[in-house]
Amino acid sequence: MRDSYLILTTKEILERLKQLREEQALRQEALARYLGIDRTTYVRKERGDIPITTDEWLKISRAMDKDPSYFFSFRGNIIENSTPCPEELLLKLYRSLKKKEQDDFVCGVHLMLKHIRRKTVRDTLECLRKAHGMEDLV
Repeated sequence: MRDSYLILTTKEILERLKQLREEQALRQEALARYLGIDRTTYVRKERGDIPITTDEWLKISRAMDKDPSYFFSFRGNIIENSTPCPEELLLKLYRSLKKKEQDDFVCGVHLMLKHIRRKTVRDTLECLRKAHGMEDLV
């Protein structure tokens, strides 16, 4: 489906990095050396204090024998200890419904939110209605 389009938070990405590093019994010093940086700099990167560059992500992926997408998509191992955010739960609920139930869900969301005047909300509701063939809902 569209799992690959969902976005992980920076914290989840870095947790995945740390978890994989520990599973592979790689020390921070070894990865730092591979990246050509000091261990303390690597620690700060893994904690999220400073960003990991694209080039560094590619090197980390090679060192850990993983495709770079492993760190950024839901297709890899999902972190067991992470609590799903409300958006993920709503998406999971929607995907678990049958077509008719999805239509009812969209109709219910429309009824609950139609009074909101923000353009983003109204545009999204309109797109949902069109996607479900409910253009006549007002």
